[in-house]
Amino acid sequence: MSTHNIDDGSKKVKNIAAVLYLLVLTFLVGGSYLHQQRTDAATEFQTDAVKP
Repeated sequence: MSTHNIDDGSKKVKNIAAVLYLLVLTFLVGGSYLHQQRTDAATEFQTDAVKP
């Protein structure tokens, strides 16, 4: 019966690690996406400003 409790504990730790991994991955991908969008918008703004 004590083995069952140990398995539950390791399962909980693995679930927490998986959630943290997804949060970090989402943060990195989302940050990259937002940075790309801002860069594209700034480039478009500069291109429009140069046109006569």
